[in-house]
Formats: sequence, C-alpha cells, structure tokens
Amino acid sequence: MKDIYKKPIFYYVLIPILIGLWPLWLLGLGIPGAKSSLRSEMDDYAEAEKLIEQILGELDPQRLDYARTKKTGEAFDYTTAIDQVTKLCRILPTEYKLSSSPVRKTKGGQINQDASMTIDKIDIGKFSKFISVMHMRWSNLQCTNVTLAKIKGEKDAWKADVKFIYYQ
Repeated sequence: MKDIYKKPIFYYVLIPILIGLWPLWLLGLGIPGAKSSLRSEMDDYAEAEKLIEQILGELDPQRLDYARTKKTGEAFDYTTAIDQVTKLCRILPTEYKLSSSPVRKTKGGQINQDASMTIDKIDIGKFSKFISVMHMRWSNLQCTNVTLAKIKGEKDAWKADVKFIYYQ
C-alpha cells in the first residue's frame, strides 16, 4: 500500500477526482450552508437592533440625552466631571480625594491635564461602573493607572487609586 503513494499514476487519478468532487460539494453543501448561515446572521442582527433600541430607549436613555445636550464650547474640568459621575454612581464626596495638575502643553502642541483620585472604600461593581461612565462620557479622557488594594476584613471593599489624563 505504501508503494502506491510513490507512483505518479495515483496522483494523476486522485487529483482529477478531487477536482471533480469539489464543485459537487460546493453545490450540495457549501452554498446552501452559506445561505442558511447568512439568514441566521441577518436574524441575529435584527434581534440585536431591537435590543439596542430597547437599551437606548427604555433602559438607559440618558446616554442619548447626554450626547444631544453636550456643549462643544465648554472646557473640561476634572472637578465637575468627577462630581457628576460620582453622584451617578452613588459615591459620596467624603469617600474620595481628587487632585489635578495644571493644564500643560507638550512639544507637539497637544494640551493635556493629569489628575489623581483616591477612593477610600468602594466595591468592584460600583468602581467598574464609575470607570465605564467616565470613559463613555469623555472620549478624550484616559485612565492611565488603576491600583486596587483589598481592605482587610471586608468581603468586597477596596481602596482605589486612579490616575487620569485628559487630552484637549
């Protein structure tokens, strides 16, 4: 049986047979499978559109409201931004400290500003919502460093040190 692989007649017969079977497979299985897959993807897309409309329309309409009311001429301020998001995430003003550096201009002409925030005690769910909302509302804001330290004796309590940079 091993000798058949060494003979060229095997390849002269096998390759034309495979080339002949390929269009049959394509007509019998390939194209119908692709059509059913396309239909399935289109149904999934329609369902996803309905869910997106439900999220934006009923569950979290403030996303669209914020985008519509955003004023382009208003300058970014860390104090205002952090205050808005901490109120939304139910983080008390006594639970965090914020310090920001002055606005600086880099050699390339870009203007940026750093800030450091320490949250004394927060759970992971509230913290992830805070970071998520911060990034969602201000696209030019980047979180450059996050340090979470577990508070001993607590089940879900963390001390968070967060560093932000805002590019104007």
